[in-house]
Amino acid sequence: MLIHRGERACSSPPQRAVVTVGVFDGVHVAHQRVIRTAVRLARRLRGTSVVITFDPDPQYVLARRAASPALMPIEARLEALQALGVDRVWVIPFTARFAAMTAEQFVRQMLLRRLQAVAVVVGEAFAFGRHRQGNMAMLRALGPPAGLRIVSVPHVRRAGDAISSSRIRRLISRGHLTQARQLLGRPPALYGVVVRGAGRGRRLGVPTANVRLIPQVLPPRGVYAVRARVRNGSRLWRGVMNFGVRPTFGAGPLVCEVHLLEFSGRLLGQSMTLSLLARLRSERRFATPKALRRQIDRDLARAKNIFQRVPS
Repeated sequence: MLIHRGERACSSPPQRAVVTVGVFDGVHVAHQRVIRTAVRLARRLRGTSVVITFDPDPQYVLARRAASPALMPIEARLEALQALGVDRVWVIPFTARFAAMTAEQFVRQMLLRRLQAVAVVVGEAFAFGRHRQGNMAMLRALGPPAGLRIVSVPHVRRAGDAISSSRIRRLISRGHLTQARQLLGRPPALYGVVVRGAGRGRRLGVPTANVRLIPQVLPPRGVYAVRARVRNGSRLWRGVMNFGVRPTFGAGPLVCEVHLLEFSGRLLGQSMTLSLLARLRSERRFATPKALRRQIDRDLARAKNIFQRVPS
């Protein structure tokens, strides 16, 4: 997959571009349907599937104080797009100046002139341009006269409601991991970098990696069965994660610690993705470190049972 970064980065139009546009935070099941539709159409036309996405998310520029936490960082988004078979991704920096572009300007300048697109595939509620004034009716008015085919993909619904990133955020923040997984098409995940910790896990005989999380939607405090991926590796490591304030040792700042089963080696400074499989229990204070260690053993045994039942 070819990645273009920057508003002026895509300098030469790809062959018969079939384009879809969106932030695609989470690349959830509804996003996947739109993107797969674009990929299939591009292949049928012997063209190029192109995703236009934005970094940062426009809400951080237009309404930072009211902005919702992200489901995934841009690099994870790109990885998910690649897995769907996308040929090219154009990552446009979203700025106040870019936000001032009208919907008609976006169609004429970005889709028709820059990409020379032959088709656009979007969800039926797609809105774009300054103040989100562009919609499907505008696309259908501007596109076909210029030779641009417009493909509308209906809403994808689960349990009667449309799938959306905001719905998934609510589920994760409330600890409803199974429902979030159904809408995402994979387990919800946390993203961060391993930093130096206090070494308490090692002294308990259960060494942990302290993960400094990036800003993102967070689950409730507690202990979780997870699968961890280090850097861009393909192997998934089984693990147990504690997300909380470590009340047994005196409540402190919110931390994310993960013990990886069967792992040996150095993790300090490496990026890590933690896929949340199940919440084992809430966080609580233990009378002694020895009592905590006995509970950790029970957590590990329960997690191992979950790993056998839950697919990757």
